[in-house]
Order: sequence, then C-alpha cells, then structure tokens
Amino acid sequence: MIKVIALDLDGTLLTDDKKVTPENKKAIQLAKEQGVKIVLCTGRPLMSIYHLLEELELLGDDDFSINYNGGIIQKTKSQEILFKQGHSRDDMQYCYEEAYKVGLPLVMIDLERAYETTYPEGRPSIYPGLPHPIKFITKNPSEFEASHVFYKAVLCIEEALLDEGIRQLPEAFFEKFNCMKSRTFLLEVVPKEVSKGTGLTHLADILGITVEEMAACGDEENDLSMLTTVGFPVAMGNGSPEVKEVAKFITKTNEESGVAHAIYHILEQNKREREGVK
Repeated sequence: MIKVIALDLDGTLLTDDKKVTPENKKAIQLAKEQGVKIVLCTGRPLMSIYHLLEELELLGDDDFSINYNGGIIQKTKSQEILFKQGHSRDDMQYCYEEAYKVGLPLVMIDLERAYETTYPEGRPSIYPGLPHPIKFITKNPSEFEASHVFYKAVLCIEEALLDEGIRQLPEAFFEKFNCMKSRTFLLEVVPKEVSKGTGLTHLADILGITVEEMAACGDEENDLSMLTTVGFPVAMGNGSPEVKEVAKFITKTNEESGVAHAIYHILEQNKREREGVK
C-alpha cells in the first residue's frame, strides 16, 4: 500500500511555464482525501516552494517537504527542521577553489540566502538570474565563520562551458560531494551522503513506514536516487532514458498532467490491494 507520494517539481509537477495544472491539483486533493501524503521533494529551499505549498494546500500540521535535494526535511506549517545535513565552510572552500580553477562560477546557499563568490573572469553565474525569492549577496567561503553551514552549492553557466568544466574537475571532487545535474546548465553539489533518496529514507523513519510504502515521480538525473529508493518509482513521459529505465510506471509528460495520471494509477493500485485483487 502506498502511503506517501514524493513529487519532483521542474519537469514533473510543474509545466514548462512553472504552473500546476488543474488536473494535478485535483489528483493531489484526492490522494490526500484517501490518506496518502503528498511530499514535494526538491533542490529548492522551503521559502522557494511556499507558494506551491499554499496553492496545493500542503501546509497542514502533518505535511512535510524535502528540500536541498534531501539535505533538510521540514514540517511545512511550522517550518520545524526534522533532519538536516550540510556542507562545512572548509567543504565550500575546497569546492570554490576547484571550480574556479576550471572556470566555473560557484554560488553557495544556506537557510537564509545565496552567496555569489568571486567568479572566474568573464564567467558569471546565471543562477541569480533565475526566479528566486532568496536574497543574494557577494561573499567568499573564507569570509565565513568556521562553524557556518551551507546546504547546497551550484555551478550554473551555459551548458557547453559547464560540461567542459565538469570534465576538468578532479576525481576527488566527485568522491567528496554528491553532484547531479538538475538542468542542462546547472550542477548541484550537496554533501556526499545527501540525496533525494536518503531524504525519503529519513522521512520514512520519521513517519514509521518503509520506503516500500512510498512512490516518487521524477524526470531527471537528480531524481534517480529517490526513484531507486521507493517501492513504486514513476518516470515522467518527458523524463530522461535513465529515469525511465528504473521506473515501474511511465506516466504522461509534465505538460499533460502526468503527475495526476500517476496518482490515479497509484490510488487504483491501493484500492485493488485493499480489496485483495491481484
């Protein structure tokens, strides 16, 4: 029986113009009425998805979100942090130095704001130009206290330059961090032990259920960890080949309310299981 459905945002719950379709809203409400929790699972901080939580009525006492690609689990209403794991200042100093060497601009993010570091000459980050409610200031890792904690770093630049830089980063960089592309021009860098999959594992422990009782919908590389963790992984019709390969169900695209199609399929499976129908 599926008790939790985790939803990625971009390319999954949201259309290409960042909207939630009426069909997706209706399906989410039906899932809630049937006792299935809907959890937004994203690389964004809570403040960046608050408008979606309001729109979807996911601000109840027992609603949760997984943010920073699994680095934080919060209650959405009280914003209480139930789990967190982040980067140290030294982690970010190493990340900054290695990225700078290969011409990649680093932005660091904590619970309150984003920090633009000194960029390689002629290679500014395009991350601040994306829609964000979070505030940006300019500050390098060395300017922080040793105890400061960051929850994500991003390398965000034109795709060709990003891919070129990634190829030049040392192997030790990828051994130290968990790195995944959430867009063609955006590499997200989180602690090695952090992923959407580990976030869902921690949430299952908090809720007293198993990951087998969870489903997840995603479309890109940064969703693979959650899809390979849960009992019922769903790939979007617009998803990457790698995502579709690990899925038990391939739904419609994000433009076709694929999340709603997946939710109805899951609810029907739950009904059949309750009735003992194979």
